[in-house]
Amino acid sequence: MLSRRTLPLLLLALPAFGTEMLYLQQALQEALQNNHGYIASGTESRYAEEAVNWGNAGLFPNLDGTGGYTFSQLDTRQDRGGTIEDRSAAQSTAGNAGLNLNWTLFEGFAAPRAHKRLQLQRDKARGLERLTREELLRSTALAYADLVRQLRLRDALDSSAGISEERLRILGRSLEAGASAKPDWLEAHVDRNADRAALIRQEAILRSARLGLGQILGRKESVHENPESELLMGKLEIGELLAGLPERQPALFLAATDKALVEIAAQERAALWFPKLDARAGYNFSLTSSDAGFIRQNRTLGPSAGLQLRIPLFDGELPWRVQHRARLALEAAEWRRRESQSVAEAALQQSHAAWMAADSALALESEGLTFARENLSLTFIRWKSGSIGYLDARRAQEKFLESATRTENTAFEAFSARVDLLRAAGRMESMLEESMEPARSGAP
Repeated sequence: MLSRRTLPLLLLALPAFGTEMLYLQQALQEALQNNHGYIASGTESRYAEEAVNWGNAGLFPNLDGTGGYTFSQLDTRQDRGGTIEDRSAAQSTAGNAGLNLNWTLFEGFAAPRAHKRLQLQRDKARGLERLTREELLRSTALAYADLVRQLRLRDALDSSAGISEERLRILGRSLEAGASAKPDWLEAHVDRNADRAALIRQEAILRSARLGLGQILGRKESVHENPESELLMGKLEIGELLAGLPERQPALFLAATDKALVEIAAQERAALWFPKLDARAGYNFSLTSSDAGFIRQNRTLGPSAGLQLRIPLFDGELPWRVQHRARLALEAAEWRRRESQSVAEAALQQSHAAWMAADSALALESEGLTFARENLSLTFIRWKSGSIGYLDARRAQEKFLESATRTENTAFEAFSARVDLLRAAGRMESMLEESMEPARSGAP
């Protein structure tokens, strides 16, 4: 676990006075508000919510208004018991209007099951939104930590370049005074140029990190603020993380929801074999007229009501085969759910082990960097006094850069391992709480 004795250098960026700061919690909140992908997932979740309300319509009666008018002009020949009548261009018209109510009283519980399916689809959309949210929090935290790392690496390279510049200036004066050899001055030139080139390359990497974080935050430009000192200090005991994992882990929630969807689909399919009972009522008007026929005009007006029973007999498939396939699908869904839980528990334990190892490595690298920094200061003083040669002084400088790079990379790995552990445990939301107090206490 990260402790105050082993504060990750990755998260101890010391900003210049007056520089605008960006706290980790602020970055996380901004990403949740402005990230386009997360906003889209939220919209899809709201759409699924609206679909549940629409599904309630199947539980209520349907009311339809109807109306129509037709006109025809035909030639007819009618035989009326020996009397033949021919009519040319006989006109016929028909008009109707009505108001009809249809209410399915029973359909094998299909409507409640369809409503349940829409609820499960809504829950699945919410689970996918949670999954997107956790991935966004992870991406934001890692992009933020990477910006801290690149800033600190830039500072380390800047310090090294400053030492090389100072060493070259001292050797230049010594060469003019005849107190040093030209090869040392030439080698100092080479080292100074190499350090400045490395600093330029690091500045480009830093700009890329600023752009990457800005894109995740939904900004059109790169992040211009500097990251502030942040710590995620909560305890992460493996037993506590495993407790309640199926309820917190979005992947496990989605696996359980998929199983429930398979089960409700089987129930909906079985409902097709139940009889259906419909109640109908209406009030209708019709008027027909014809130039040909016994009845020249017919007019009807009045209410109607009735019940209709429909019994499905055969639809091309045997019921027991449908039921057998449904059992197989449900069994497969249950095995997938168990596999998801097994994978999630294994991933959690692996993530915990990786975090413990990275945290221990960070403690050692941090201590080594302290020694390398002190050694660099001492060797520079000894070199200025002439106690050691140029190569020894340069070697101490290179050791410092190597140690600083390893420490920053290890600190990033430790932070990344902690974030991955929180994600595996379904506790990404805790980052918002854990990063709150440092942001408040560090704010001016």
